[in-house]
Amino acid sequence: MILKNCLRQGYARLTLIAVAASLVACGGSDSDSDSSSSTPDPLDSYRAQTLQWAPCDDSILGKVSEKSEEVWAQLGDRLQCSTMRAPMDWSKPERSDVFVSVMRVASAAPAQRRGALFFNPGGPGEDGLAQSLTLLLAFGESNPASTQGALQLRLLDSYDMVGFSPRGTGASTRLQCATNELERFVDPSPSALTQANLANADYNSRKTAEACLRNPLTAYVNTDATARDMDLLRGLLGEEKLNYLGYSYGTWLGGWYASLFPDKVGRMVLDSSQDLTDTHEQSTLAIPPARQRLHESVMLPYAARHNSHFQLADSPAGINAMLQSLSQRMQGVLNESLGQFTYSASNAEMYVKTLSAARGLDAVLQALPDPSDEDALEAALEQQVFINDNSALNDAVREQAVELYKTYTALFLERESESIGLEKATYWAVSCNDTSATTDPQAWNAIVRNVAATAPLFFSDILVNPCVYWGGARVKKPDLAAMKALDVLMVQSQYDSATPIEGANRYFAQLPSARRVYIPGEFQHGVFPYSDTCVDTTVVRYLLGETPTARETSCQANPLDLDAVKPAPSAQAKQPAASQPTARSARAPAPATSAAQPTYLEPEKAQALIDRFKEGIGRRR
Repeated sequence: MILKNCLRQGYARLTLIAVAASLVACGGSDSDSDSSSSTPDPLDSYRAQTLQWAPCDDSILGKVSEKSEEVWAQLGDRLQCSTMRAPMDWSKPERSDVFVSVMRVASAAPAQRRGALFFNPGGPGEDGLAQSLTLLLAFGESNPASTQGALQLRLLDSYDMVGFSPRGTGASTRLQCATNELERFVDPSPSALTQANLANADYNSRKTAEACLRNPLTAYVNTDATARDMDLLRGLLGEEKLNYLGYSYGTWLGGWYASLFPDKVGRMVLDSSQDLTDTHEQSTLAIPPARQRLHESVMLPYAARHNSHFQLADSPAGINAMLQSLSQRMQGVLNESLGQFTYSASNAEMYVKTLSAARGLDAVLQALPDPSDEDALEAALEQQVFINDNSALNDAVREQAVELYKTYTALFLERESESIGLEKATYWAVSCNDTSATTDPQAWNAIVRNVAATAPLFFSDILVNPCVYWGGARVKKPDLAAMKALDVLMVQSQYDSATPIEGANRYFAQLPSARRVYIPGEFQHGVFPYSDTCVDTTVVRYLLGETPTARETSCQANPLDLDAVKPAPSAQAKQPAASQPTARSARAPAPATSAAQPTYLEPEKAQALIDRFKEGIGRRR
């Protein structure tokens, strides 16, 4: 049992006596040195360190700490934090150190413990320190009288839960990129891709890259280094195998680790997969078309099916015609706003409300003599009818119109020139350091124009791309061959717009020993936990040691809120899904449990924790 009152201890910097002259990028906890050699292994000091576990600081766990008394009461001295020292440059450890912040919740039943379960929420650049804790707290609400609830409680007994801030993020050694130079305005409107506008985007890309490359840490924030950090941590925890739950970019990190250290992989779940054989650029360019497909195949049919509720049009074509009639600026506002609602089917209502709000706000702005007159705008919005005969929905859409106006104002009315400061420095460092990228600005501009033509409401994220000026990859991606014998478990939804199905299918097809849980019709990014007895049962049983016999298990999608539902079977074994998506239909989810025994003792509380957990899974914005 971990002692709650153990004291924090500082780390003494250990002097490296000598460095192997021909050292290449070495692994984590397994020594590559010849014991008979007189030259010490420069990684020995890292592998010999002792992690000093102590009570976590009240603020280090972010939003979870808002109810720290409740968390500490539930977990007690099982919850501890520590800091691990790792080489900044794994190929030349003498350069300097980085520090990786770690959180651990010890198994509630040491006699049943089977290891430590590492967690990564993706990004790259998302902080995994508290995310695993949020999921653990949700599962802590499980009902032992429910079959699924009992499985989840067994999972908590079977593993220490380990979350960490990857290098460059969170409470670890952070990467920051900034400069005094001012960013230039870039219009995200689909019809504003002029030479001047793209030149502004190019300027921002170049200055961002220059700012990042001035930081000596930048070159060493990459997936290869993070994978080696994970293996070092695995060894320091005394674990023979690394058990892992990774989401989004975390599937890329998991695959990279498994390709470097296949003999160290235990149970590995890859949820919402980014194909490790792609480049980051290829993965990024797949996102706007995937969002456009979701828009056309799921969201517009949903709005049209429920036209009496949303009152946009009774056909997808009619809604699309309305959107095309919006002003250039309003289309730019949608380009900046819609993407955030494409990560989860739970956002379907807000997605369609945003379309309705854009239509009403555009009408108001077109009628105002001065769109910057906020008093006149507010009065006009109060008079604007967004939804007939439904005052609550009308008010909700009006509120969303106010939010869109804030975006409109920031983009077009009150633009402020700010110094370039990159909030997602780690995102760009990993993306640009890991794999090759387009290096010709004009070629990138041509790519942007092509993407904008096919995904006019979703291309703005690719306007700025520092990788064009990065100078190429800093590490070599490992061959996937070593991973092919591993029985990893993948989880994927059909309309995932952040890690699209085509890449996920390619990744799965190249791993013949892998298994997959697939949800046709769904567009949840980060599927598990899904609050059902198909996805959740399969994933939890796998983590407990039961690999599915079927190559792929298909699970029933939860319906969108307004769709009629009918009970249906929850799962069946089938062959891998084809890469061509089909339209989502209204279908019932599998019941979470029997009516008498819900999965969670307090379902609303557990769902709120799950929702918070999924909000932290790798998002571009």
